[in-house]
Amino acid sequence: MQMCPECSANNKDIARFCVKCGSPLRRLRGQWTVLYGRYRLERVLGCGGMGAVYLATDLRLNSKVAVKENLDTSPESQQQFATEASILAKLRHLNLPRVQDFFTADGRQYLVMDYIEGESLEEIVQKRGPLPPNDAIKQLTQVMEAVQYLHSQNPPIIHRDIKPANIKLGADGRAYLVDFGIAKILHAGSRTQAGARAVTPGYSPPEQYGTAPTDQRSDIYALGATLYFATTGRVPPEAIERITGRTDKLIPPRSINPLIPANLEQVILKAMRVNREERFSSVEEMMLALRTGVQIRSAQPSSSFQTKSQQQKLPSPPVPLRPPLPGNVKLAPSWLRFIAFVLDFLIWSAFSWIFTLGYAILLSVASRNEFWWVWSKVEQKHLFAYILLLGFPLYRAFAHALTDRTIGKAMLGLKVVTKNGLPCGFWRALGREIALFFSLMPCCVGCLWTAFDPYKQGWHDLLVGTFVIQESE
Repeated sequence: MQMCPECSANNKDIARFCVKCGSPLRRLRGQWTVLYGRYRLERVLGCGGMGAVYLATDLRLNSKVAVKENLDTSPESQQQFATEASILAKLRHLNLPRVQDFFTADGRQYLVMDYIEGESLEEIVQKRGPLPPNDAIKQLTQVMEAVQYLHSQNPPIIHRDIKPANIKLGADGRAYLVDFGIAKILHAGSRTQAGARAVTPGYSPPEQYGTAPTDQRSDIYALGATLYFATTGRVPPEAIERITGRTDKLIPPRSINPLIPANLEQVILKAMRVNREERFSSVEEMMLALRTGVQIRSAQPSSSFQTKSQQQKLPSPPVPLRPPLPGNVKLAPSWLRFIAFVLDFLIWSAFSWIFTLGYAILLSVASRNEFWWVWSKVEQKHLFAYILLLGFPLYRAFAHALTDRTIGKAMLGLKVVTKNGLPCGFWRALGREIALFFSLMPCCVGCLWTAFDPYKQGWHDLLVGTFVIQESE
């Protein structure tokens, strides 16, 4: 059996889509599977391109744990995963997860860690909007202390993937920095990069692109970008765009949220300088600037775990707070989507005509009647209309579920994905077609919306959570 990455339902090993929610399956372990004779898997906490994290019960200690599985069996990925395990096993800090075990089963690697119950900083901001400045400083200071602890190791450990999605806020009010998948040990005199190199648009510094060396100041950039998101609700522009454009595209935080103190804005902007020499020299220096230079306007304490009525009211950003797409994706323009739709309609019309014609020929042979007499019957025209109008949305739904794209989209290099960059699955694809039908009814307003929406989503995409993107060259 295998669990669904979205709903954790059990499915047969040969299944490609979940029988419960229709999501594509990733060949995960089955629910209630016991690994290493000790860890019983209960549900999927998260699943990405390279790995999955399960909630499990340690049968020996009768406690909840998080079990991370490496889905990539390549030698490079296996070495990267083992590096993460060796790094975490040596660390002891209040704001870092503790490694309990590391093992291999059936050719797959597993890392057992403390289970941190709570939401990520990204989820909290998306649900409730920007944090009050004092809350953001309180939570990020804890993360900075963890990063400073990493940098103080001998040799220093550079996290290289600090972002809101990797900061968990526990029910006890403590912030945890997680996911050391691309961390590196900074050896003295090191000038080149060994191991994995990955970027997160908006949070990775310029030097993390290409082959430039990274150091402690790379984490400082990511901390500043995370503070930017926490206080404004917006993902900062990609670092590579900031250095290649004529002007810096980074909007000052106070222009988005005027409740941000001026000194806090200065700390964020200094940490996010594209030239690493102009950033804070250490996390300790950045924390000192926050503690001594930032004045919080409101003396009334607030917490990100209070109710909405208790929290300080902040103005909403003008751009909808929708989750950013993974990786450096390019959203498809509305005109290109329209051309793909027309191509698909013409292709399906030709198929419907050929099918109806073939059916009429077979019917005339079977009934020994003249072909033109059979073709002139009204039933043939009805058959063509049924195949064209009812079959077209079903064709699109199956094509999007199985291959991410229709023939028309494939010709133009487009595909339909979820916010996680994964195939949408049959039921979501079918729901998208039903929603498209209703969005076409009021003078195509729902489809024309794509021309004005920053995420290029029509109403049907918004309802089911899909995006149409261009494949990277």
